This record gives sequence, structure tokens and C-alpha cells, in this order.
Amino acid sequence: MQQEKKKKHPTKYKIGQTIYLILVFYIQNNLYTCAAACAFGFLFSFIPIIMMVLAFLIRLLHASPTIINAIISFTSRYETMFDIRSFITSLFDYNTFGWVDFLIVLFIIWMARKFFATVMQGINKIFHYKAPLRPLFNQLLIFAGELFIVIIAANIIFLLFTVRQILTQPYLSLLREQFPHLFGFNSGIFINILTYSLVFIFVTISYRFAAGTKPPMKLCVICSALCTGIFFIISKLLFLFLNVENYNLIYGVLSNVMILLFEVYIFFTLFLTCAQAIYVLQFFDSLLLGELYLLPERNDTAILSIIKRLLFIKPSSLMDKDDVINLKAGDIIYEKDDRTDDSYYVLDGSVVLNRGNNLSYYDKGSFFGEQACLLNKPRAGEATAVTDCRLIKISAASFHSLLENNAKVAEKALSEVSDYVAKVYGRTSSFLV
Repeated sequence: MQQEKKKKHPTKYKIGQTIYLILVFYIQNNLYTCAAACAFGFLFSFIPIIMMVLAFLIRLLHASPTIINAIISFTSRYETMFDIRSFITSLFDYNTFGWVDFLIVLFIIWMARKFFATVMQGINKIFHYKAPLRPLFNQLLIFAGELFIVIIAANIIFLLFTVRQILTQPYLSLLREQFPHLFGFNSGIFINILTYSLVFIFVTISYRFAAGTKPPMKLCVICSALCTGIFFIISKLLFLFLNVENYNLIYGVLSNVMILLFEVYIFFTLFLTCAQAIYVLQFFDSLLLGELYLLPERNDTAILSIIKRLLFIKPSSLMDKDDVINLKAGDIIYEKDDRTDDSYYVLDGSVVLNRGNNLSYYDKGSFFGEQACLLNKPRAGEATAVTDCRLIKISAASFHSLLENNAKVAEKALSEVSDYVAKVYGRTSSFLV
């Protein structure tokens, strides 16, 4: 029973740490504003692109009446936003293609580009510390996204027509009679499966390639499924409990625009939240190390500081590494003039640093030894275990990487160096590293 508790205990801490990091970085990266920008970009690009694809299919490929009726049925929910019947009728009556039409097409493509550029900006805000600069690749990815959405929109319509042809075959007549709603061409089940499958594919590809840090495909698939699944549930709940007719009476034509915008905003909020979760999980150990260095002092009684200390004082994912050192009382961690540049975090017990006549004590949740790493000097004092203790040893390379990727860690480290210089040169020459 005791072993089971020990296994569950670290997992509980890691879940809490992960949720905390996702929320903190989501707020720090201002992702709620990015979600709003993505939602507006989608509204101004997706519908015009769909209309452009419809124009291409109807005028150049002469889409069949079956496909046209299916399109009208599928878009009936948004009939107050644009009159699809009048649009299709005008396409049959309009036989010329002039400069105005060409400029409109360019505008639609430009708006699609702005939408994908906004999505890329949101992703870059999340991964910019870890991802290399790749402006050319990002531009190609934006162009690929525009092309992807146009091709997908066209293929959806062709796929609907193909499925319709298959389902009307005589050998499926018995199944059609038993499951008329499932086999109906305009079946909500079929459309939902198709729509959310495409959303899932789009999100997975975005996480995998737009991040620039090559997150594991399994992690991308799990987060994409989570994003798509939660969005599906929320959309169904909105459809059940939201009375669109009331909004039509108040806002008129704008009601469906507002509802669609709200749904899209929810999707991009989930999209960016799951992207932030991928970043946290991919670089969890490094982020956790930063939180250990920034851990509030024991005498800090602010509520958030207490919560943060309770969450991170036991870094479960780092406790199973080879860098954990077990010491007995009286064991020496490092001696004077040692050329080591490692830093240490106290998991349990207490440590004393003897710098000449200056004694400093560090207990559970404390960080020490980083000044030798920062100043590239030999140890000028001795660190000894006061009690039986466990330490996490952090290499100089890991600590320097932490300084590069975490502005708050760099700020605190500079403050530590500043205090050291002030004590050495401003007060007394007896204070050593």
C-alpha cells in the first residue's frame, strides 16, 4: 500500500505543476488576445473562400443540382448572414470575369493569408524561446495553409457528392430503410464526422509543423484530439441551450455573425491552450527548473506565493533523475578552490555554506552554488550537509540554457551577481563565492 501511495503522490504534484504552468504562460503570452485576432481573421477569410470555391465549382465544373442542394442545406444555419440561394443563382446568370472580380479574388486570398499569419503569430508567441527563427519557412507554411483550406473546401463538396452516389446504390437499400437518418446525404452525423475529422487533422498538422520544436507526434495527436473533442462538446451544448431566435429579434442579421464569432473564439482559445500544453509538456523539466530557482522564500506569506511553493517544492519529474545526490550529515558537497560550476537545489535536509567568516544555511526548497557558475570562478568556500539531505545537481550548461530561455531567471541571477559585487567591492573583501 505504501508503494502505491508513493507512485501516486508525484503524479498528483506533476498534474498540478503542469496546469499551473499552462495557465501562467497562457496569460503571460497574452493568448486570449491572439484567440480573438484568429477568430476575426477566420470570419473575414473562411466564408469568402468558401464562396470563391463554390463559384469555381458551379461556373467552371458545372456542379450537379444534388451538390447545390446539399450546399444550400448545409449552410441553412447561416442564411441570415448571407443568402446562398441568391449567390448561386447570380453565378449562373453572371457570364463575365472582369478586373473587379480579379481584385476581389486577390482580396480574399490576402485575407486568408492574414488569418494564417495571425495563427502563426499565436504559435510563435508560445514557442519563440525554443524555436529557431525561420521567416521563409513560416511564409511557406502560411501559403500552404491558404492552399490547404481551399483544396479541403473543394474536396468536401466532391466527397459529399461521391458518398451520395455510393449510398444510393441498390445493394444498400435495406440499410437505408433501417437507418434513414444515418444514410441520408444531409445527415447531421455524417457532416459532423467529416467536419470534426478535418478540424482534427488541421490542428494536428499545425501543432506538429508550426511549432518549430518538433514536438512528438503522439503528443500532438493527443492534444489535437482533446482540443477537437472539447470544442465538439461545447458546440453541442451551445446548440442545445442557446436560443438563436431571441438573438435574431434583438440583433437581426448580426446575431448569427456574433454566435459564429463566439464559437470560433472558443475554438481558438482551446487551440492555443492545447498548443501551450504541448510546449509545457515538451520542455517540462526545463520549465520546472526555472520555477525551482524562482521559488518564493519561506517567509513570503502572499497567497499566490504559498500556492506556488506548495506546488513546486517537490519537483517529482526531476527526483528520478541521476542528478539526485543523497548525502549524510557532515558530507562535503564541494570544497574551497574546487573548479566545479554546478548549482544545487535542496530537496530535503539542510546545507551550510562556509565562506570565510560568513555562514549561510539553505534548507528544503533552496537554491545555492549558482554564483560560481555565473562568474566562472573556483569555489571560494565549502558546502557541507548539516543533516541527511537530498540535492538535485544542475549542470552549468542547463543553468545557462535556463538563463537564455527564462527572463525572470536571468533577472534574479543578475540580481544575485549584483549583490555579490556590492558585498565584495562595496562593503567587505571577506565575502566569497
